[in-house]
Amino acid sequence: MMIEQIARVVSIKGNYAWVMPESIANCASCATTKTIACGKSKLFDFMKPKSDKLYAINPLHAKPGDMVVIGLHSQALVFYSMLAYLLPLVSLLVFAMLGEALALQLSLPREASAILAGLAGLLGGLRVVAWIMQHLVDSANSQPVILRHKESQFPLHQLKSLA
Repeated sequence: MMIEQIARVVSIKGNYAWVMPESIANCASCATTKTIACGKSKLFDFMKPKSDKLYAINPLHAKPGDMVVIGLHSQALVFYSMLAYLLPLVSLLVFAMLGEALALQLSLPREASAILAGLAGLLGGLRVVAWIMQHLVDSANSQPVILRHKESQFPLHQLKSLA
């Protein structure tokens, strides 16, 4: 099963395209009210990527300006989500327990050692996730792919079977 999103092709490079996903919710409630009506906060804007562009496989040879439907395998999305959230959390907990155990052996303050080791585990887990993500990008099943032009009714695999 594929998770689909409408996007505009920004540029192309070989068999790949840079695409900009269309905004799902274009409401003006944030501009009209002082509260966070839609759940989008500007508090963590510094953590957002500088660009919302995605690098997608381009089997349709779409051109810049084309509106397309991109897809990502749902299993890849679940795997990436679990990897991004669970690995740092598990490494934080494991390192915190190891820090506390080491503090007992060395007669150091347990809480401070657990906190410092936990933070080291969290940062290490985030670093490992980044390394894994960089190396998994080469897999065709883990990359977004352009499925069809926005006007088209059929996905790419159905178009091939109709021909």
